[in-house]
Amino acid sequence: MSVVCADPCGWLLDPCSLTDEGLRRCVSLDEGPDAPRVFRCRFRREYFNTSRPHLHQSTADLTSAAKHSDARREEIDLQTRKKRKRKQRDLNTGEADARVYHGKIRSAVLEGSRALLEAGRRCGHLTGARVEPPPRSEAWDECRLAALCDVAKRLPLADESVEAPVNTLSRDALDPAADLFSRLTENPSDCACEVTLMKEKYLLPPRSRFLLSDITRMHPLLNCGDRFDLIVLDPPWENKSVKRSSRYSSLPSSQIKRLPVPALAAPGCLVVTWVTNRAKHLRFVREELYPFWEVDVLAEWLWVKVTRAGEFVFPLDSPHKKPYEVLVLGRRRPVRSSEAERLPEQRLVISVPSVLHSHKPSLSAVLKPYVSPEPKCLELFARSLQSDWTSWGNQAIKFQHSSYFSRESAEETPVRPRRPGPPARCSSTPSVCISKRWRVSAR
Repeated sequence: MSVVCADPCGWLLDPCSLTDEGLRRCVSLDEGPDAPRVFRCRFRREYFNTSRPHLHQSTADLTSAAKHSDARREEIDLQTRKKRKRKQRDLNTGEADARVYHGKIRSAVLEGSRALLEAGRRCGHLTGARVEPPPRSEAWDECRLAALCDVAKRLPLADESVEAPVNTLSRDALDPAADLFSRLTENPSDCACEVTLMKEKYLLPPRSRFLLSDITRMHPLLNCGDRFDLIVLDPPWENKSVKRSSRYSSLPSSQIKRLPVPALAAPGCLVVTWVTNRAKHLRFVREELYPFWEVDVLAEWLWVKVTRAGEFVFPLDSPHKKPYEVLVLGRRRPVRSSEAERLPEQRLVISVPSVLHSHKPSLSAVLKPYVSPEPKCLELFARSLQSDWTSWGNQAIKFQHSSYFSRESAEETPVRPRRPGPPARCSSTPSVCISKRWRVSAR
């Protein structure tokens, strides 16, 4: 179960447990007869290894170095005295807006997180214990998926008049020549499957679907015939950090606005967008993006990032980086009044962040009370898959690479992948989504 504890202020999440739930029973579709047929996988806890606040750690390192170099410290002091005193500049509009916003939510973050963090310590979830990182040879840090999507754009477009075909896993595995870039790929089984895609091994959760493409090749998703009741977006916002690191390509706001959310959303669809702490982006989502999509803004939740000991990863009042990110929630019109009233205006989602860049926690467990019992769920700009969700993006299976998981034996009867069935659906249980129509017995 991904929710460790909850109260009226929000939830404390275990970001690994929902992933692990879907991988309790895995089968390999391309291993030899001598390899274990059934096994269990867990997401490596080493990737959630933040044991101390980032800035506190840096300060401690600098202090230690200064103690061992008196001469260097005196030199630094001399240089500091010679520097001219900088003129205090006025805050620009974005900085001023960010300061005002922080002042509004500061008390909610500080007070609201206190009881949840204490409960997490009492139950042993927040212990501060550090886990040794995996050997460098085991980490698969290079992701070539986005580049492959760029190459795929040079191929001819599929016939958009034909209903989008689906690559479906079967007991004979997936066709090695399967087109991952202009067709949805689906694991209809009730167990996870390890498959080889583009010469790399990936774990596909049960009843999951994905499409690898960028914003110019979304027609297979549009043509699949589904309209979604829950859409979660994690856009690659433009900012200086992304430009300097070159980790991924960003999108300007004008391109994000062109996403076909109105065509993908069912009436009353709950739309949730991850927003960076730049006031400009938050203002864009609230005042321009959601109105353009005919989505009414209903709430702003906060993802609060803490260490394994339950401390904020950055000082709450740090002028540079804050220990939280914003989630903007809204519903696409027409919205039933009962739905609008059920969604609380402010909640905290607290978890230990992943050291992997842009690896967000799943929101399935905390959003399930605010959608229908068996909703169709979609994640845009996804970097991982979820049971009973459809995922889209040019890195949609990045964190499904087998190197991110530890593997254990499981003494269970193998389960054959099912034949194609109805579309995957989202969770109606706390930790994993199970649709009754998709449940099959082990063979």
